[in-house]
Amino acid sequence: MKYIVKLAITGLILFLILNNVDPQLTWQQLATISPAMFILALALQIGSNSVAATRWFLIMEKIGFNHPFSFYLKSYFKGAFFNQGLPTSIGGDGLRILDCARGGHTEDAVYGVFIDRIIGLAGLLLLNFAALLYNRTILPQEITMLLLSILILLLAGLGCLFYLRNIRFLWHKPFISHLARLSERYFQVYASPKSAVIQIGLSVMTHLLAMAAFFILGRSMGLDYPLSVYLVLVPPVVLLIILPVSLAGWGIREGALVGFFLLIGADKSKVVSFSLLYGVTALVASLPGLIVYLNQKYSL
Repeated sequence: MKYIVKLAITGLILFLILNNVDPQLTWQQLATISPAMFILALALQIGSNSVAATRWFLIMEKIGFNHPFSFYLKSYFKGAFFNQGLPTSIGGDGLRILDCARGGHTEDAVYGVFIDRIIGLAGLLLLNFAALLYNRTILPQEITMLLLSILILLLAGLGCLFYLRNIRFLWHKPFISHLARLSERYFQVYASPKSAVIQIGLSVMTHLLAMAAFFILGRSMGLDYPLSVYLVLVPPVVLLIILPVSLAGWGIREGALVGFFLLIGADKSKVVSFSLLYGVTALVASLPGLIVYLNQKYSL
């Protein structure tokens, strides 16, 4: 029932958005995309997923898992594919946890995937924070300050997680003891400055590749803004689609991108076309995960 409700919400949001643009114009704009530009954006998105899988592999290695890199690459792409059809953009994480938990380490599998999400979020926040500081005049000052304040609070929260393991009473509470154990694993992964720098670098690269895919597709749709503008406007949208409201962020992504790009005078129909095209690109980029899933399913 929840899935049906969120499917209905997704359809309603997309209907409301498309009802305010010319569907024929939107289709014409989508049809103008150069195959070479689409393939380039697709390659960037696949590269983004592959770098993220590398980051996850290094995290799991630090907390005692010994699967080869190919295991994490396959599992990550499976998760990416399932994210496209589940009610949030993080639904595929459950599949990744199941893959890692088959050896009997369910709790550490959960922590490993959660830490991967945390450090991925940190990379996105840092990228957006730097872009906002560099381009403080793109958005109205009050919106820029609000976004910077939110980013600082989120980054501070991620930093606090590093020290929760030192609060002794957390270890003795039935439910919140998981926070202490998560913090312990977090420290285990990032106790070395070298490890932390590598992980942050991989996280920033992951999102930079994805932002480059957004940039290529946006320019192909006539949104002729520099990459720095995309680095300011797109990351907050990526944060919003994590909310468990629609299927894989469809509808939420389109509405949020329209809202942000309208602030800089962009054409609404071009933004909708650009957003839909990115959704298709992300779906196609995840198809290797479907192949892996079917191959594993029928080989059992």
